[in-house]
Amino acid sequence: MKKLERLCCVLMMFLTLIGCSSSTPQTHDVIFQDSIRIDLGDEDVNTAEYVKRIDSYPISGSSIDGNKIHVSNITMVCPSLKKGDLDKLGKQKLIYTIGDEKYTVEANIVDSVKPVIKVKDGSLTFEVGKMKGINNYYSVSDNYDASKDIKVKVKNIDKLNKNKTGTYKLVIRAWDTSGNTASKELTVIIKDTKKEQEEKQKEEERKKEEEKKKAEEEEKQREAERQQQQSVQQSQATSTNDNVSSYPATSNSSSQTQQPSSSTPVTRDYLFSQGYDMSSAPSACQSALMASGRSGSCTPLQDSNGIYLGMRLVLN
Repeated sequence: MKKLERLCCVLMMFLTLIGCSSSTPQTHDVIFQDSIRIDLGDEDVNTAEYVKRIDSYPISGSSIDGNKIHVSNITMVCPSLKKGDLDKLGKQKLIYTIGDEKYTVEANIVDSVKPVIKVKDGSLTFEVGKMKGINNYYSVSDNYDASKDIKVKVKNIDKLNKNKTGTYKLVIRAWDTSGNTASKELTVIIKDTKKEQEEKQKEEERKKEEEKKKAEEEEKQREAERQQQQSVQQSQATSTNDNVSSYPATSNSSSQTQQPSSSTPVTRDYLFSQGYDMSSAPSACQSALMASGRSGSCTPLQDSNGIYLGMRLVLN
C-alpha cells in the first residue's frame, strides 16, 4: 500500500514538471494600446499598430513590417485577422508571439456605423384621404442589425392629418442596437385637386367679370366724351352762325370798299394746350373774328383719333 502511494506521488510530480516545462515564460515587457476598439467588419486592420512598446523600445511605423515588428534583435509576430473574425460584436483575444513566448491582449469589436434611412423622395404629395401609413414610404437598414431590430421614430407624425390639406414637415429617426443614430427629413403635402380646380375656375370667372365691367366703364366714358364733343361742336356752330348774321347790311359800294386788298387767308389757333378749354376757346375765337372786321370762321381742331385740340380762326 505504501509502495502504491509513493508511486502515485512520483507520478504526480512528473506530470507537474512536464506541465511547467510546456509553458514558456514571458521574458519581455510588452505594452499595448489602452482600450483597443476595432470597427465591425473592418478589413484593413493591422494589429501591429496596437503595440506601443517592447521593453525599452517604442514602436513606430518604421518598426512595422506587415504583421511583424522588429526592434533591436527582437521580432514580434502579430495576429492576422481573417475575413469573418470581425463579424461579431464583443471581446476578442489577440495573441502576439516573440519566439515561443505568447502575449495576449483583448480587443473590443464595436459597431460605429449609422443605420441607413431611404425615402423615395424628400417630398411626397397625396390627395386628401389617399395617404397610407407612414412606414409605407421609407425603409431602414443597418450594417449589423436586422431591420426589425432597428428602432424608428417619426417626429411630428401626430400633427399629420391625411384628411386635411396642408404641408407637413416630418423627421424620421433610427437607432441601431449599438446606439448609432440617423435622421432624414420628409415633407408630406396633402392636397385637394378638385377643390383647387374649382377655386381656380372661380378666380378666372371673377377676373373675366372684372375685365368686362372695366371695359363697360371705359366705353361709357368714351361715349360721354363723344357726347360732350358733339355738344361743343353744336355750340360753336350756333355761335358762328349768330355772329355772321349779326353783321349790318351794307350797300354794294360799301361792301366793295371794306374788302381787304389781300386775298391770302389768315389763321390763328386757340389750343387747349395753351390754357384754353371747351368754353374759352370758342369764345376767344369769336371775339377775335369780330374784332378783325373781316369775314371768316371759327373751326374746331381735332387730331387723327378725333380728339379735340381747340379752335382755329380763319380770316378771309
